[in-house]
Amino acid sequence: MSQSETTTKRTITEYELVDHGIEHAQYFQGCGMAFTKYDHCATGCGDNFADALDDALESMAQGDECDGVDFDAFNAEMLKDEDLTEWPTEPSVQDVEEGTAVPETMDVDSDSELYYYVSIRYNVGNAE
Repeated sequence: MSQSETTTKRTITEYELVDHGIEHAQYFQGCGMAFTKYDHCATGCGDNFADALDDALESMAQGDECDGVDFDAFNAEMLKDEDLTEWPTEPSVQDVEEGTAVPETMDVDSDSELYYYVSIRYNVGNAE
């Protein structure tokens, strides 16, 4: 019997997307599961929402709890739940750093460490 046959198929049973937006690395407070109904959390960062979400999904895929999860199907499910066909790429950190899309509350300097952050809180169960 091969290892793929002995691996239990897992699925994400419920999840919550948390769009933190663009934050400076030094001031990002992170994300967790305390006082939520979720058992796991993964946070990703990147130039925009799509990049950060991809990073968070990659973090999830590395966790033992997600062995056997079909991440292509999970990504498609999240897009459907959000009524989207693709993840947004605007606003982007690059636009902020170039000064073309600076939020009024953000002080940007040339040495900034800005990232777009997205977290996924989730629970995992066996696929039926």
